[in-house]
Amino acid sequence: MSKDWYLEDEFWRNFGPLMFSEDSFREAAEQLPGLLELVGIEPGRVLDLGCGPGRHALPLAATGYPVTAVDTSQTLLEHLEQARGELPIESVQADMREFVRPEAFDLVLVMWTSFGYFEDEADHRRVLANIHQSLRPGGRLVLDLVGLEYLCRNLEPAHVTEYEDGRLLLERPNLVDDMTRLDNEWLLIDGDHVLRQHFSHRVWSAGEIRTLLAESGFEVMGLYGNHDGAGYDLESERLIVVAGKGEG
Repeated sequence: MSKDWYLEDEFWRNFGPLMFSEDSFREAAEQLPGLLELVGIEPGRVLDLGCGPGRHALPLAATGYPVTAVDTSQTLLEHLEQARGELPIESVQADMREFVRPEAFDLVLVMWTSFGYFEDEADHRRVLANIHQSLRPGGRLVLDLVGLEYLCRNLEPAHVTEYEDGRLLLERPNLVDDMTRLDNEWLLIDGDHVLRQHFSHRVWSAGEIRTLLAESGFEVMGLYGNHDGAGYDLESERLIVVAGKGEG
């Protein structure tokens, strides 16, 4: 398993179409009004880190917010460029461990478990330091994660999805390293052809992510179980964190 699987564009070419379906785009657009209400500010410029093909960047820009969309994958950014038309979206191919624009943004989004890819814990802190530096005073950060609490209660050792074209996706997830990481094996079965991919990402409990953000200079303003602000509990499939940068 490559520790830098997220930098391999072949992964996104092979599995991106399954992850970023038309339904996923509709779902993201439907989430935005509630998410912006949770944020509690009227953002000027938005940074979408790990933007993928633009599930959130596109509807944000369609609403009128200028968006800087950052991703490492050329394949995913090409899909975003094809879809954006005249929308106010700046696409940037960059690693979130490196991307910094001092006090350039009012809102930073890191959606759909795009925070947590790295094996080195220092890299996650580095990303948060970059975000803190890139936010204007009073700006907001939103992290959209899968919570450890939900995984401990609901994780299945294997899960199969059948697609309309007959392909099967077999997922084999496993919590490892004292339940701090989720290792996954995906097997995409298309007739006699099997495509296998291993990948891993960091997972945090609500208390752990709150501590990490506080240590990185953020004020945690809310932990929620969905994009509409439901309370976070053991049944919450998502862990939505809203944090702020101080005015000083």
